[in-house]
Amino acid sequence: MRLIATAVLLVAGMIGSAPSGWCGSPDQGWKEIGVRGGISATSKREYFHQYEVYADYGLPWSLRAASGWGVATQLGAAVGALHGGGETGVIGSLGPRLVLDRAGKGVAFNLGGDVCILSRHRFGTADFNGDPLFQGHVGVTYRFENGLGVSYRFQHMSNGGLGLNGGGNPGLDLHMLGLSLNIQ
Repeated sequence: MRLIATAVLLVAGMIGSAPSGWCGSPDQGWKEIGVRGGISATSKREYFHQYEVYADYGLPWSLRAASGWGVATQLGAAVGALHGGGETGVIGSLGPRLVLDRAGKGVAFNLGGDVCILSRHRFGTADFNGDPLFQGHVGVTYRFENGLGVSYRFQHMSNGGLGLNGGGNPGLDLHMLGLSLNIQ
């Protein structure tokens, strides 16, 4: 939570002190495609791992300094497999994110939230209690000159306390590693 609060304050500070060289929407369009895989960050009743393919699309709202550094908005989509408790299900997600980077080069930090849909809700003794599920994540990516990128993100998925099917809110934390291709 402290990391998210720090990121929000950093973005607010950048917007509040934006020099006249900031521009509107050079970040719009397809940004990257890639694959991610990860393992449980915390042990609960079951051990989980997830694999997915994803794509990120740049939205028209961004703030960039003349140096190239700035904040951009993106929409991310992913589809993959979630495995735990001897069961495998399909997982799909869609949601917005903020990216702090230098116009698609070098290191990039991202923060986002997705709505997730699962093809199954029980994985062994773990029960995610129906759709929709919500996923929050923070991450870092390094983009090489040739367009390839490597990334790490920590993500948390839960039903957000809705418990639509009368159950609890078990949640799932994952460490995810990724490989991507920068499309720009």
